[in-house]
Order: sequence, then structure tokens, then C-alpha cells
Amino acid sequence: MKKLLISAVCSLLAMFAFAQHETIFSNARVVGGFGGPITEWGLNNNLKTSYGGGGGVVIGGAFIGGYGLASVDLNDVIDGQDIEQIELGHGGFWLGYTYKPYKLVHLFSSAKIGWGAVNIQTDNFDPFDNDINDQIFVMTPELGLELNIFKWFRIAGGVGYRWVNGTNGKGQYDDETFSGAVANMTLRFGWFGNRRF
Repeated sequence: MKKLLISAVCSLLAMFAFAQHETIFSNARVVGGFGGPITEWGLNNNLKTSYGGGGGVVIGGAFIGGYGLASVDLNDVIDGQDIEQIELGHGGFWLGYTYKPYKLVHLFSSAKIGWGAVNIQTDNFDPFDNDINDQIFVMTPELGLELNIFKWFRIAGGVGYRWVNGTNGKGQYDDETFSGAVANMTLRFGWFGNRRF
């Protein structure tokens, strides 16, 4: 009886030791990473070119990372005689998925989710600071194509919509002034894995 009890306990312990919990990311494996410059062009609303960079960790066909973008040539967006410079900057998380990344040309989708500020500098020489600095939330979902140049270098281009929220509406602008369709190009340098997922 004692041997039977010890045998049963050992069997249960062995079962628990080899049992694995099923999870969403149980088969997820980091296969690489990348980084590089990002250029973003506005397609409407007089949105100007933004420059920055980003990168991420490649997990199977998906990636997760961060980005940062800034525009400093937005004076045409708002009609104002005393505006010297308008700046828009934001950065945050960059999430995406690449469909069949081993193909020469393949689809990708991503979303940039970040925070930043709209800064409007005036030139009216007021002794009191009338500059406007609004904290904003920015989200840019996008869809595009990626081209494999080398194992360590890819070019990605896509279109999306930049949604801005949080401007306080002072002056002649609001959230819609800085929101709109965008096109972008990213040079991605890194290692993207060598397996088909």
C-alpha cells in the first residue's frame, strides 16, 4: 500500500512537471529585429512631411517596437499673420504584422500609437508667452508593401490615416487640422529571421 501511494504521488508529480499551459504566445519566438528612418508625407489638409525613425522586435510574422516623428514646416496649415512656426511631434508604440515575409514583395499592416505635442510659436513680441503647446494623442493605422532587398535590408511603403486628438482649439485649428491621410516609406535594417511562418 505504501509503495502504491508513493508510486501514485510520483506519477502525479511527473504529470505536473511535464504539463504545459496553453497560452496565446506559447509558440511565439523572437526571430530578429530592425530599425531605420521613417518619412511620412501628408496627402491632404496641407499636411507636410514628417521625419523620424523607428524599430522593433520581430516575433514570427509580427513585430512590436517604437517610433518617433516630427514636422516643423506646417505654417500653411493655419492662416495667421503672427505665426512664426508650427511644430508637430509624436512618438510611442509601433505594432505590426507582415504576411509571408519570406516573399520578395509582401503585404504588411501596422499601427503607430503615440503621444506628443503641437507647438505654435508666434512672432508678435508680446511680453507674455502666447505660444501654444497642446499635448496630443496620435494613432496611425496603415497598410502597405514591403520589398526584400537583402536579408538585412527591406524597403516598406504604405498609406494610412493619422488621427490626432487633444488640441484645445485655441486659434484657427482643431484636431482635424492635423489629421488626414498619409503615405510613408521606411528603410528597415536588421535581421528578420530565416524561417517561413
